[in-house]
Amino acid sequence: MSKKLKLTHLIATTAIAAAAFVGVATRASAGALGGSDTLYVTADWLFDGMKFVSGRGKTVVIQGGKITSVGPTMSAPAGAREVKVPGGTILPGFIDMHTHHLVNKVPVLRMLEHGVTTARDLGGPVTPIKLGKPFQLRQILSGPIITAKRGYPMPVFPASGVEVSGAAAATAKVRELVGKGASVIAVSLEPGGEIGAPWTSHNATTPPPWPTLSTAELNAVVAEAHRLKKRVVAYLGETVGAKRALDAGVDEWAHMPCDPIAHDQWHRAADRGLPIDGTLDTLVSCTGSAHNAGHAAEMGAKLYYGTDLGHPDIPNGIDAQEIHHIVHAWMHAGKTWEQAMTLALASATGDAGKYLYLGKETTEPKLGQVVVGAPADVIVIGSDPRQNFKELEFPRLVVSGGEVVVERAAGQ
Repeated sequence: MSKKLKLTHLIATTAIAAAAFVGVATRASAGALGGSDTLYVTADWLFDGMKFVSGRGKTVVIQGGKITSVGPTMSAPAGAREVKVPGGTILPGFIDMHTHHLVNKVPVLRMLEHGVTTARDLGGPVTPIKLGKPFQLRQILSGPIITAKRGYPMPVFPASGVEVSGAAAATAKVRELVGKGASVIAVSLEPGGEIGAPWTSHNATTPPPWPTLSTAELNAVVAEAHRLKKRVVAYLGETVGAKRALDAGVDEWAHMPCDPIAHDQWHRAADRGLPIDGTLDTLVSCTGSAHNAGHAAEMGAKLYYGTDLGHPDIPNGIDAQEIHHIVHAWMHAGKTWEQAMTLALASATGDAGKYLYLGKETTEPKLGQVVVGAPADVIVIGSDPRQNFKELEFPRLVVSGGEVVVERAAGQ
């Protein structure tokens, strides 16, 4: 079978599988371990956050909010609650590196039920949403996007931004946000006007081009954030914004740029191993996002899974199509399907967790991994994602912090 036919076959079969899950119902009470503090999970395959572990038949044991054992299928400990998913795959809970779940009031419980156990909100309030449950969504927050007067996102999403005027005000705003609990700082260098950009479907109060931060303001944001040991992530969509971000020492891009980026700027970005939150499904109508993603992968930039959580066609959780777009970016860079799928899944789990830990956005060094000692954030799907990745959107089991969020029977 040709590569093109193989991909078409995979897409078709995954769509059929997703349809079988319409009308999902839970089988277990959320958070309850049935009187046991030990959870014993078995499936055929294991993705540990960095790789698919060789061999068939895998077991993960969870106790006290941590993963205590990972290995081949074994006998369950006495009194343990058992969850068995024949033909399925155990994976870490997903880390969505770019959401706006706070300002958009996305149901946090729904995010958890569909496999997102860590959400990084890059533009909204600094106060996380709390559930009255034994489990919680891990939330990493930037606070509002720092922007120029009347700059993006103010003309389209004003609740996501905060305006500053002058370097002193920019410095003070960073200090204020960090004081309120921001773990990362977001800035806007987005002038608007890119063809296919997602905000074109919204009625802007003023048309682009929109003002952007001055060089002095941008430099002040970066300098103060770095003084306070915080990263800066920039919203940008075209070559001028990319150059300004690179010149200022911005640490990360919040989106794959919408317009094609000049080759010399990609070389600069690749030389730094620049982290980019893909949001490729959100930007699917942009003229340059897929082209840019291929360049990013080919030249050595770092791609992370991020969704914006703005899609009516997914259940406010894992976006399998975002994984699919990242896979294609890596295949453009010469990877095989399985290699590309491994890298795409790692971008949403182990790689993302390591990045967040190194940036002190989390204190958990094994976040996003299924290894001994890692936080017990685990999902199980009913298939092998290398063959049927659409089922990522409908996990059979979700565990957050060692507590069962949802368990579904086969076919639910």
